[in-house]
Amino acid sequence: MSRDEDALRWEGDDDLDRLSVGDDDGEADGAGGATASAPVIAREAGPRGPLGWLALVLALAATAGWIVILVANPVQQPSLIGLAMYQLGELLAVLTPLLWWWLVDRLAPLRRRSAWWLAGIVVTAPWPLVVGVIA
Repeated sequence: MSRDEDALRWEGDDDLDRLSVGDDDGEADGAGGATASAPVIAREAGPRGPLGWLALVLALAATAGWIVILVANPVQQPSLIGLAMYQLGELLAVLTPLLWWWLVDRLAPLRRRSAWWLAGIVVTAPWPLVVGVIA
C-alpha cells in the first residue's frame, strides 16, 4: 500500500494519540509501556527557589511602580480613540511584570528560569520612576 492510501485509513491513529513527550523517558528508565503525560506547555510549575520568590517580589514592586507613575502623571488625550489606546497601554504596563513572571514560571525550563526572570525585571521595570528617583 502506498503512503497516499495510508492517509485515507484510520488504522494506527490510536497509537499516535497515545504518544507524548514523556514516553521516551519512561522507556529509558526501564518502566516500559506507554504512560500519558501532560504536554510541555501545560506542565505544573516546579520548585522556584529563592531567586523565583525574589523575582516575584520584584515583579510586584514593578507593578506598584507603574501604578505610582499612572497616578502621578495623568494624561489628557484629544480624542476618545487616543484615550482608549493610552489607557490600554497603561493597563498592559501594570500587568506585564506579573504576567512575565507567571509565564516564565509556567513555560521556561528550570535551568533557564533565572535568566528569563532577570530579563523580565529589566524589560518590565517602571523606567520613568527609576530614572526619576536616580536623577
